[in-house]
Amino acid sequence: MRSLFFVTLLILLTHCSCREIVTDKFPGFTPVPTVNSILIAGKLMKVHVSLAEKLDTNQLTLVNDADISLYIDGNYAENLLPDENGIYFSSSIVEPLRSYRLDVNVPGYNTITCNEILPASSPIINIIHTSNAGKDEEGMIYPSVTLSFKTNPIERQYFEIVIRTLQTRNERTATLKKITDPVLLNEGLPLTIFSNELIRDSVYAMTINYFTGSAGFSGNEPYRTTLYPLIIELRSCSSNYYRFVKQKYLYEKGRYPEFLAASTNAFPLFSNIPGGYGIFAGYSVVVSDTLFPKY
Repeated sequence: MRSLFFVTLLILLTHCSCREIVTDKFPGFTPVPTVNSILIAGKLMKVHVSLAEKLDTNQLTLVNDADISLYIDGNYAENLLPDENGIYFSSSIVEPLRSYRLDVNVPGYNTITCNEILPASSPIINIIHTSNAGKDEEGMIYPSVTLSFKTNPIERQYFEIVIRTLQTRNERTATLKKITDPVLLNEGLPLTIFSNELIRDSVYAMTINYFTGSAGFSGNEPYRTTLYPLIIELRSCSSNYYRFVKQKYLYEKGRYPEFLAASTNAFPLFSNIPGGYGIFAGYSVVVSDTLFPKY
């Protein structure tokens, strides 16, 4: 009787499961220019130009014959030079608090104009590393970094903190462990990009629990995260960069859910390119000296 019950249940589940026809034919889509550039203060500007096409396009169409004019503070500066991979370079070093404008002319399309101003960098006041910051569900000890930096409470500002670990053969960006900082919790995403919406003082100390990607133990010692030399970046971001990074996280989670049975939600990518697609945004950055944490 029990075997018959399970067989019947399996048949019911099979016949009652939801099915949806997935098509491999997509409606017509007119190609649209895509302009992507992340501006980093202190570095040369690099711009990538391509064409956004319909979903079943296998190869990205690069644009190598665009004419890109750069204007700084409203004045013509130069035309960017291509490298035959859809990438164009300027000879101007990006600086904060200056207005940057691109006029992008792709043959057969209207001129695309995009603008951005990078904020000034905020100084790092102090860094404290804690090797034993807490334990996760598996009993592994993870470390944390407490970064104190300056803010302006009367002005909306955006920041991103990046922890770069210098491992034996490569450099790796540390990942987040348990989020305890109220400012990060207010953002609602497991990211280290945030605004100063909740910050009321001119100096704020943010604690970030992190994982280096490897862990182990020796003898009777507890299971703990492997520590490496690390470098901390404090990025002062434009609002466009802040919105792009947060939306990009949601976009990727929608495309690649962690579990096969998870629901798939479609999130569009943030774009600030009028008449096209892409992102023209960036940040100013302060980089710490190399830290050498110890257990």
